[in-house]
Amino acid sequence: MSPQPVPPFDPGSYPGPRAAGPTLVLNGACWGLALTGDPRRPWLPPRSASPCTARDAPADLRWSLAYGANASPARLVAKGLDRRGAVLLPARITGWAPAFEQRLTTYGAVPVTLVPLPGRVTSTWVLGVNEEDTGLLDASEGRAAATSTGLPVDGHTPTPGTYQLGGIGQAVVAGRFRLPNALAYLPGPATRIQVHERGWRTWPADDQHAARRHLDAGGPWAPAPRVAVPVEGEWPGQQLLALGSRQ
Repeated sequence: MSPQPVPPFDPGSYPGPRAAGPTLVLNGACWGLALTGDPRRPWLPPRSASPCTARDAPADLRWSLAYGANASPARLVAKGLDRRGAVLLPARITGWAPAFEQRLTTYGAVPVTLVPLPGRVTSTWVLGVNEEDTGLLDASEGRAAATSTGLPVDGHTPTPGTYQLGGIGQAVVAGRFRLPNALAYLPGPATRIQVHERGWRTWPADDQHAARRHLDAGGPWAPAPRVAVPVEGEWPGQQLLALGSRQ
């Protein structure tokens, strides 16, 4: 399969277009991945994509849930996460939903954050980045551990502490694998979330334009739920497991 060039990220389309399926984002292009069913080597390397550490060494990837712009190949390219290769795989989580915040990002979009919502099943993505790129990803999300890295992030580095890393329980990945305690960027201590009479304003039930109108009109908000067990310090490694395995 030939690679597909990635167009520039459009803040007005936040959280941005998704890939058509399992995808490697490499050097400004998307490569479709064929899954193998083997969690030790979950995909076949795309032809002509070498060299690429990400597709050759799955064990070296660090996985996190990509429920917002991190699931958009265009945003990964803007952050520079495509230089060593970043992998996007479709996923499903239970008990969580992406909800719009009561703020604008530095690049002009109303972002979403992840909040507990009992019974909600959410179709989303997991993002795998090279171990050496976790600092860049942390810096792009304002995670406190990355505040001293000095890494440039497309000119739009957020306020330190914007998000924090935490576990959200099991994610089912591509219907074949699982992450027993998937990591996600969760609300920072000052995060405020848009609300209406039905509760949190969630995506995709509400869209970017509705979220912007709510923000511009000074619509109601509530503090984000507290993160129970944030991950401090270095990223933990976590490999994909076969769905149904007891590991």
